[in-house]
Amino acid sequence: MFAQPILENIAKSHEMLLETPESQTVYPDFIMMPNQSSHEKAAIDIKTTYIDSNQSTIKFALGSYGSYMRNNTKNIQYSYTDYVKHYVIGFVYKRNGAAQESKVYDYTDRKEIIFPYCDVRFFIQEKYKIAGDKTGSGNTENIGSFPTRNIDDLKDGKGPFSELGADAYDIYWKYYPRYRSPEKAYSSLEEFLEWLPRQDNNIQLFHPYDHDALLRQAELYREKHSAK
Repeated sequence: MFAQPILENIAKSHEMLLETPESQTVYPDFIMMPNQSSHEKAAIDIKTTYIDSNQSTIKFALGSYGSYMRNNTKNIQYSYTDYVKHYVIGFVYKRNGAAQESKVYDYTDRKEIIFPYCDVRFFIQEKYKIAGDKTGSGNTENIGSFPTRNIDDLKDGKGPFSELGADAYDIYWKYYPRYRSPEKAYSSLEEFLEWLPRQDNNIQLFHPYDHDALLRQAELYREKHSAK
């Protein structure tokens, strides 16, 4: 409710269309695009999470890795390959214990309503730059953000795939083991970086990518972070 009017103004100022999916369970929350046949659509998802204190770890679930990333059309408006950007608008808040859900206010007293949330902060970032290497929860097939106590890390997109690139993110989560899968090729970024060079031409994405360049970037990442 808060973000949609702002997004509509942005779309209008750039002569773009803003669309919402037919179903609430379909990705993404909003699509910004030049037209419906465009292959340069931008996906925009709204995500929220709460923290207990400023020292709490901030963690988001960023959507499924078991659907459109694997077959291009499942649970997504249009096709995954129609999108060139995937953005997350993330809200971090604290719960306000003073609010009472059952309390009823007269309309004339509406300014006295106590909101159930407080200390709201937000960020806007590309999804792959805030994705981590673990699921959003233990028993679902959801991508998890990288854990941090500093919201500026999310604003600046300091996740591991911001260094490895969007192709590495797509490959990592496309081949990440399903929740009930008996075989797990990898379950961490370290294991993925060992698995990746052994795949040769076995990796398939829905868009062309430079496998050799990806391997070089992965090796640079390993060297940099093993040195630490």
